[in-house]
Amino acid sequence: MTESTLNPPPAGLKAELKAFANDLGGWVGDGMRRLGGAERRALVVRFGYWAVQKDGLGDEGLRAWIAELGEDGLAALVEQLARFCADFELDLAWLVDGELADWPSLEAAVRQLATHYCIACKGAVDADEALQQFRRRRLWQHQIKAVT
Repeated sequence: MTESTLNPPPAGLKAELKAFANDLGGWVGDGMRRLGGAERRALVVRFGYWAVQKDGLGDEGLRAWIAELGEDGLAALVEQLARFCADFELDLAWLVDGELADWPSLEAAVRQLATHYCIACKGAVDADEALQQFRRRRLWQHQIKAVT
């Protein structure tokens, strides 16, 4: 094997890049904590309006589901989605507010990420009644086994 012919980065550059990445990651990760109550509510409203537009999220079925969530359901969805995005060092507001427009491939990737997250949430909500029945039956079966 041969040694790499790449020159080492200039002194201090590696540390500066790492510090910058840590600062950015911390800033995005703290996004929901930075937002006050009024700002969070404003993001919920903006997301609710944006998501149901034809160029918002997913297909017509997903957009209709989001539109029917109600205030509390929409707030819960946005809170969870914003936290999920922050885990990947993304700010949901960047997508909702059109800040990614000059980065079409990035905008499409973030839109897809948000769409898939919302589809998963819709699936969980749609399966909730059957899941509750399953859990009750499973508990009942375990109790019968424990008695016999």
